[in-house]
Amino acid sequence: MSYRNPIAAGIVLTSLIVEAFANLRSRRMQAALSAFGIATGITAVVLLVALVSGLHRYALQSIRSLGADLLQVSIESDPSAVGDPQGHPMVLRPDDLLALRRGSSMFDLAVAENSASAVVRGVVVQGTLVRQDQSGNFVAVRGARAMQAQVRGFTEGGFDLQNLQIESGRLPLPAEHAAGARVAVLGAMAAQRIFNAKPAVGETIVLGEWVFRVAGVLKWVGEPEGEFRNFLDELVFLPFETVAAVFRGNDTASTLRLRLRTPGTSTAAIQEARGVIVRNQRASGRTAGQVRIRDAAENLREFTLVVNGLKLVAGLVGGIGLFVGAVGVANVLLVSVRERTTEIGVRRAVGATRRDIFVGFLVEALGITLGGGLIGLVLAWILTKIAGLIPSIPDGAEPFVSPVTALTAVLLLVLVGLVAGVGPARRAAAVYPSEALRAE
Repeated sequence: MSYRNPIAAGIVLTSLIVEAFANLRSRRMQAALSAFGIATGITAVVLLVALVSGLHRYALQSIRSLGADLLQVSIESDPSAVGDPQGHPMVLRPDDLLALRRGSSMFDLAVAENSASAVVRGVVVQGTLVRQDQSGNFVAVRGARAMQAQVRGFTEGGFDLQNLQIESGRLPLPAEHAAGARVAVLGAMAAQRIFNAKPAVGETIVLGEWVFRVAGVLKWVGEPEGEFRNFLDELVFLPFETVAAVFRGNDTASTLRLRLRTPGTSTAAIQEARGVIVRNQRASGRTAGQVRIRDAAENLREFTLVVNGLKLVAGLVGGIGLFVGAVGVANVLLVSVRERTTEIGVRRAVGATRRDIFVGFLVEALGITLGGGLIGLVLAWILTKIAGLIPSIPDGAEPFVSPVTALTAVLLLVLVGLVAGVGPARRAAAVYPSEALRAE
């Protein structure tokens, strides 16, 4: 195709493409079997990547629902870690939260969190009395059940920061937070286990030995059924001061959660938050220990890196089938070169160049791989849609074929076609007219 005239070059190329597909039609069975191998390989590659992509999307949604722009502050309790081992141990308290609010402008929301464990019982209140049995224990009535549950305490704003949404009832009021009122908000699973299908809002439960009024029930964070559960659905949420007074006997916080005012400023925010907390700790005489700050965005990046590695592994595993298909394509073309030696010699004798022969066989290879690959892409897309109809797969975890995956698959098909076709095409282009005719 060494033509200076672009029109002439285009005509020659069109003729080569038409001739290549005519040759494929003359060997329908061989071409179809080779295309089937390519279709199977590309279906496996795309489907495996689609499955991992669906799980990745679901996990990212779960992580982002908890806040991707959050810093989590805790204390490393080892006295020898840093500071004065002879000093008082570092502990987080609400005064550290107050110091952060006053000393830093990088956070739009800061929350202290504490926790406890208690036996939860649903009870009926008759006037001001709680019904008890003869042993003095509280009795579960009207379908209410007793259960061991984790109790989580938040200062004001904790539900907003954790993106926990109310399904029925209400969240604790600011005055209830300040007073340490005995009001509870139940996770969806906790409400279901304690009260079954009965409405929980307005009912009374007993945590340990203390009576609490249920103010609200949260929406599901995870799936009500299936494997994609979330521990937040099983918690009982109380005001921070309530947990401190009733269960802990002190106002220490297990964690401080800070939300960045401006996303992407976590590095500077970590340094500033650590400085403010350390100064406040030292001012209170707490010098033994180390302030640890975890960046949720960094955890998200690490998780994405791991999942991308899984996608690569899935692609490599599926690529084995694609490699087998490529070997089949190369074999078909090599057989075609041997069978068409005389034809190639005649074409060379009447003026066809080596480039024309080379391009013709390369087009045949690309025709087989792209044809089979497009069938495989359609099949993979259909299978992902069928998988999305399976009830056990939670919303957001359905496998899906992204445009990037589809484009990568097409480029991979072109690469496979070139790799499978170059060898036979070079062999065909190396045939001399005289040798081809003499071999006949």
